[in-house]
Amino acid sequence: MGGTGDTTRGSALATLDRSVILSQLLFGAVVVVFVFTLLVFVPESASRPLMLAGAAVAFVVTGLSVVIPWHRLPRDVVMLVPIVDIVAVGLMRLGDPAAGVGLLWVFPTLWLASYFGLRGAVIAVSSSAGLVWLTEIITGRALTVGSIPGVVLLPMALLFVATSAVLTSRRTNAQRVLLRTQAGQVERALRRANRQESLIAEVLNAVDFGVVRLDREGHGAVMNTAYARLYRLDMAVPDAARLGVAFAEDRVTPLTRDELPFNRAARGDEFDNVITWIPRGGAELAAVAVTSRRLYDDDNEPDGSVLVARDVTAELLAVRARDDLVASVSHELRTPMTSVLGFVDLSLDEPDLPSGVRRNLEIMERNGERMLQLIASILQSARQADAPSQLELGDTDLGSIVLESVESLRPRSDERALTVTVTTAEHVIVRADHFRIRQVVDNVLSNAIKYNHTGGEVTLGVTAEEDTAWIVVRDGGIGIPEAELPRVFDRFFRSESVRQGSVHGSGLGLGIARDFVELHGGRLSIDSEEGRGTTVIITLPVSGPGAA
Repeated sequence: MGGTGDTTRGSALATLDRSVILSQLLFGAVVVVFVFTLLVFVPESASRPLMLAGAAVAFVVTGLSVVIPWHRLPRDVVMLVPIVDIVAVGLMRLGDPAAGVGLLWVFPTLWLASYFGLRGAVIAVSSSAGLVWLTEIITGRALTVGSIPGVVLLPMALLFVATSAVLTSRRTNAQRVLLRTQAGQVERALRRANRQESLIAEVLNAVDFGVVRLDREGHGAVMNTAYARLYRLDMAVPDAARLGVAFAEDRVTPLTRDELPFNRAARGDEFDNVITWIPRGGAELAAVAVTSRRLYDDDNEPDGSVLVARDVTAELLAVRARDDLVASVSHELRTPMTSVLGFVDLSLDEPDLPSGVRRNLEIMERNGERMLQLIASILQSARQADAPSQLELGDTDLGSIVLESVESLRPRSDERALTVTVTTAEHVIVRADHFRIRQVVDNVLSNAIKYNHTGGEVTLGVTAEEDTAWIVVRDGGIGIPEAELPRVFDRFFRSESVRQGSVHGSGLGLGIARDFVELHGGRLSIDSEEGRGTTVIITLPVSGPGAA
């Protein structure tokens, strides 16, 4: 700040010295021209002593104005220069009143009025007019029609010149103040813009995903370090991304220049999470998800694009490993389950089986078939990880599903001495996927049994009214704390009290159940109180998805 102030003050002082010198040199040049003109046309007038004395005074003052450091003197001292010029013109006019030398008073008058305002104008006009009249008195000239312009009109002309100079000076000062204010505002705005630009650059360089800003012509304007590092570019040459090498999502098909995400964004294309594979080093490839968005100015005109690139190699490799694991495990489970079902089927063919054993084997067979369906569903999900689950819709009896679920889970409820009661099991026919709804009821009932007190109760009911069907599962178990209710559908979430207990679980059942219910166009809601039990209400449209 100190350096800036010193520079500004030094510039102002240099301007003062330069202004005094230039103004006086101009006056001195005019005097030279005037005297030279007299020597040519009226030599006897130029040779008069007073004429020469006035010119000499003007030349001396001009010389002094060049060598004197005016910035070291009080500002009013500068006023002496034009006042001495007025006196010099007065001496020259006294030497020859008829030579018209009084017109030279215009220059010191302009100087005084411009630099010193109204005060300088009054001094200039009054001193010039006084010298005009003093000259007439000293020379004893009679007032005639020919002398009126020099005696009357000249002071009036100087008055108008001074007034005009004062007004012009004030207007100029006002404009100067306005320009200075505007310059200050522009400078502050520029500083703010520079700070914002610096902040944006710091923020962009702090994030771990690549960002590049393209201008209206499609050229890279701003690029962060993450983008340069990801594509191995020079920060100063973002357009080098136009010439990059990349492969399609299959990791084999090379992309043409026009298909590169950078060049697509340069053309104004918009896209989301386009996966490309780029060379990382050696034979390795890195997966990059790229998103492009068009930018618009205040007039809603295209103003370039922004490109965001994120390294998703680890994610894609993890998904692939997960899918391979699921497919492998599911495949390995199918073989022993098929064998189990085969032996169950052979056992059922025995004619002398006791009725109780036959009933148990039939339950095993039904649940084994369901297990094979679940395995097949998992295999399909592994092959189509991003595809939504497909429903096989048909007429489904909700009452039968509830009874089948209670029967299949009875061994688990009997282990804990639970009483499972079906209060209502109406034959409610809805258009739904029997397998998925059974999966939903099994998950909900399994939780009601798992998180219940030994010797507790579980009640189920099925009913329908007009176009809506309900399945209600109520238990008197441990319940769910109110603070944890919003998270019960989150994948892998388990209550704190459950994690500290001996009950095992994955935290997936309720989330899967809700997803399948919503896929049917229904709703799964939970009402629970810690220590008092939980009620789960499954609502389904009778006419199937899209009819709710």
